[in-house]
Amino acid sequence: MVEINLTIVIQVVQFLILILILNRLLFKPISQVTAERQEKIAAWEDKTRTLQESVRVKLESYEQHLREARAGAQEEQERMNKEVKQEEEERLRALSEETAQMAASKKQTLQEEIERLRSELRQEASEMSRILVEKVLGRKVA
Repeated sequence: MVEINLTIVIQVVQFLILILILNRLLFKPISQVTAERQEKIAAWEDKTRTLQESVRVKLESYEQHLREARAGAQEEQERMNKEVKQEEEERLRALSEETAQMAASKKQTLQEEIERLRSELRQEASEMSRILVEKVLGRKVA
């Protein structure tokens, strides 16, 4: 059986004193450090969330600017393609007109040359006819 005497009371008192000392020297400082650590972690989490949100907003802004720049570049390229096509059409039109003018000029020159040659042939034919008639008749024809 258990005897209750003064040693049990002394041990209980010592145990309570030990708990008070440990509470003051160990448990409260550890609780304080743990609380401070929890506050720092919470602050870091808030800061991380803020930074992540900031990065997300900046990334969305960057992507929007990139889309706008691509759209602008595509519009510029289409405009330049149209300009090049128009210039090409104008050059082809000018070249076609120049070719038509050159062809007309060459045709006119050829017509003039044909007429000149016909005139010469007529004169030569007339001269040859006269010579042939003179040979056949044996006399000069006026």
